[in-house]
Amino acid sequence: MIESVRVRLTLWYVAVFGSLLVAFSVFMYEVLAQNLYARLDQSLTDSAGAVVGEFQSELDENGGAIDVSAVQALNELQLRGVYLAIFDDEGNLLASNSDWGNLTAASRYFRSNGTEPQLFTVNGLDDAGVRVAVISLSSGGRVCSIAAGESLRHLIDQLRSIRRTFYLGFPASLLIAGIGGFLLAKKSLAPVVAMARQADRISANNLHERLYAGKQNDELQQLACVFNDLLARLDGSFESMRGFVADASHELRTPLAIIRGEADVALSEERDPAEYREALVIIQDEAKRVSRIVDDMMALARADAGQRKLLIKEFYLNDLVEECCKAATVLTVTKGVSLSAVPMPDITLRGDEDLLRRMLLNLLDNAIKYTPAGGSVSVSVECEQSCVRVIVADTGIGIAAAHAEHVFDRFYRVDKARSRVDGGTGLGLAIAKWVAEAHNGSIELSSRPGHGSTFTVVLPK
Repeated sequence: MIESVRVRLTLWYVAVFGSLLVAFSVFMYEVLAQNLYARLDQSLTDSAGAVVGEFQSELDENGGAIDVSAVQALNELQLRGVYLAIFDDEGNLLASNSDWGNLTAASRYFRSNGTEPQLFTVNGLDDAGVRVAVISLSSGGRVCSIAAGESLRHLIDQLRSIRRTFYLGFPASLLIAGIGGFLLAKKSLAPVVAMARQADRISANNLHERLYAGKQNDELQQLACVFNDLLARLDGSFESMRGFVADASHELRTPLAIIRGEADVALSEERDPAEYREALVIIQDEAKRVSRIVDDMMALARADAGQRKLLIKEFYLNDLVEECCKAATVLTVTKGVSLSAVPMPDITLRGDEDLLRRMLLNLLDNAIKYTPAGGSVSVSVECEQSCVRVIVADTGIGIAAAHAEHVFDRFYRVDKARSRVDGGTGLGLAIAKWVAEAHNGSIELSSRPGHGSTFTVVLPK
């Protein structure tokens, strides 16, 4: 049960609330105790001051007779619950309104060293102790001490009652706080529980469903939106994967059907060597086509999985372009297309030379394939301050705007029938785009039907 987030939140809430409650209770108890002691001290000081005033008045009436004046002063004052006593400068008791216990032993406390009231607690005069205020008064060369005291029993009982209230109220407060915290945590986490139930119903078959984000713009709505974005990306990935598998199956089905058909025809009856050779040539061509498709699919699969690491090194880009143009010359001869490379100076670049070679060959192969006889293909490199542009332009059939945004999709073809005749796999431009983006670059297409196409690869220096 402790693994429940609601329970953990409740326990944390109770722990924090309990700590704050204890700290607040201790603080309030100390403030209240100090306040009660301060009020008692002020009351005793006022009582002692009243005795001083009455004692001075009696002294004036009795001509300075201290003993008589002390007795008369205390008789005139009736202060309930307050012990009053007057001592001479030698500690002898002159007058008292009650029995203070062993006054002789305690008389040493009842001496004031100045005109300011002296406050202290005396133990032994009462089972709970006595709080005493002492004020001195000089008359006729003698110094008298007026003491007003009050038992601490009532104050101690008050503080004990307050502590008992705290002791009894603390568990009840924690219980109420725990129940309230649990209900609050349950209500706060209810949207999360609802989202968890919704997410549990989502599988690969219904990735189009989304979590209810709620109407309030809070953290839970942000969580739901982030999760919905994740579902959208997963849905897109699954759709792409399904399309990729379907397209791959479609692409592989045709050459495999041709291979199987040629083999069945060749084995159906005895034939002369020339016919067997012709069948084997067709099988070999289709096998090469299957091999190219599988290689391209493996390259893209490794790229998607992040298993193809770039082998970064420094090389001359102009040499790579010239090498690719020479390799593509064989294709131009069979198509009757001219291929030219604009002269360029030495340009150094850091990148994966093998991948960039594959990208350029794919672009050249695509340009030559869709350029009719008599057309031309040109390659140029533009060096800027922060990047390098490799431009492959042709005078071929061009691409309509409706198809231009999809030519980099896997297995996408503008004219599928003609592409199969030419031996394309529909993955060349997808690989070219991946290579450019793997180098933190991009590839752009500019085309007009009937006027040719221009592919521009932008690579950071």
